[in-house]
Amino acid sequence: MILENQISKTQNIPSPQLKINKDYKSQQFSSLNTSHQSIDQENQYPQEGKLLNFIMELEELQQKSIFNLTLNSLSLEQQKLALTDDPNNSQLRRQLQYNKHYYQEFQSSLQYENVYLGNCLQNQKVSQQLRSRMVDWMIEVLGNYNETTTNATFFRSVSIMDYFLLKSNTQYSDQHLHLIGISSMFIATKLEDIYHIPLQDFVLRVGHNKYSTIKVKGMEQIILETLNYEITFPTILDRLYNLYYQCFSVNNDTNLQNILEASTYILKMCLHDYSMNTFHANTLAASSFFYSICDFVISKDYQHQDQIIDQFSKRITQISEINLFEFNQCQGKLKELINSFKKKYPDLQNLDKFS
Repeated sequence: MILENQISKTQNIPSPQLKINKDYKSQQFSSLNTSHQSIDQENQYPQEGKLLNFIMELEELQQKSIFNLTLNSLSLEQQKLALTDDPNNSQLRRQLQYNKHYYQEFQSSLQYENVYLGNCLQNQKVSQQLRSRMVDWMIEVLGNYNETTTNATFFRSVSIMDYFLLKSNTQYSDQHLHLIGISSMFIATKLEDIYHIPLQDFVLRVGHNKYSTIKVKGMEQIILETLNYEITFPTILDRLYNLYYQCFSVNNDTNLQNILEASTYILKMCLHDYSMNTFHANTLAASSFFYSICDFVISKDYQHQDQIIDQFSKRITQISEINLFEFNQCQGKLKELINSFKKKYPDLQNLDKFS
C-alpha cells in the first residue's frame, strides 16, 4: 500500500456507463429527501395519505419519462402541496421550513464558497506525476475502508491536499507528499465519516510506521492552520450531487443512479489529471454529468436524441451558471482524457479496482 511501490499496469478502461456494476451507495442528502410517513401516521393524518399517493404518482411518472426536467426540488414542492391541503399540520410545516432553510444554506455555500484548486502545484516542487499517484493511492486506502467511508471522504481528501499545497507559503517536494496525503485523509475521514478511520490505522496499516503519531498529528495541525480551518467548502462531488438532484430529484431509478455513478467515476479520473484542475469545479461537475447522460441516451438508442441532449445541455449550464465556451472546451478535454487515460497513466489501476 506504500505510495512508492510500483503498481502493475491497469486493464483497459470500459465505457463509464458499462463500468458501473455495483449497487449504488446512497449519500447523506437527507435534507433533500421527502419524509415518508408510516401507516400509523397516515391513519393519524389523513391528508398525508394524499401526499403519499401524490409522491407515488410522481415517481411512476419519472420512471416512465426520466427526462422530465420540471421536477426540480421535488421534495419541497410535495410538502408545499401538503401544506396547502392542510395548513394546520405543524409537523409538515416545521419539516418544510427546516428543509427550505437547509436547501438555501447549501445553495448559498455552492455559490459563495468557491475554492479554485487549479495550479495548486505552481509554487511547489511536487511533480504532477507523483500527485497523480497520490490520488490513485488515496482511492486504494479509502477503498479498503469502504464499510465506513464514502466517495465524499475521497473527494474531501484530495481537495484538502490540493488546497493546502495552493495556500502554503512553505515549498514542499515529492518526499513530503506522502505525509501530506495521509494527514489530509485523516482530516477528511473525521469530517465526512460517522466512524472515522483511527489515527493508529494511518500510522500502522496505511503508513507502515513510516510516520509516527506525532508526525501525522503535526502535519494535520499545519494543514488546518494554513487553511485557517476552512475545510468544509463544497467539493466537486457536492456540485455533482446538486446537479443530479436539481435535474432528477429524489428518484431511485437504477438508470439514473448509474448516470450518477458514471459521473462520479469520471470525476475521479479527472482528479488524477492535473491539467483538468484548471477548470472550475462547477464546469468539471457539469461536464462529467453531461457526458454520462449523453452516453446513456446514445446507448439506449432513444428517439429524438439530439433534442434530449440539447435540453440537458441547456438545463445543466443554467443550473451550474457556467460559461458555455468553457463548458464546451471542458467537454473536449474530458473526452480526450477518457479515451487516453489507460495510455497516459498505465501504472495507476486503483480507479478500476475500487470502483
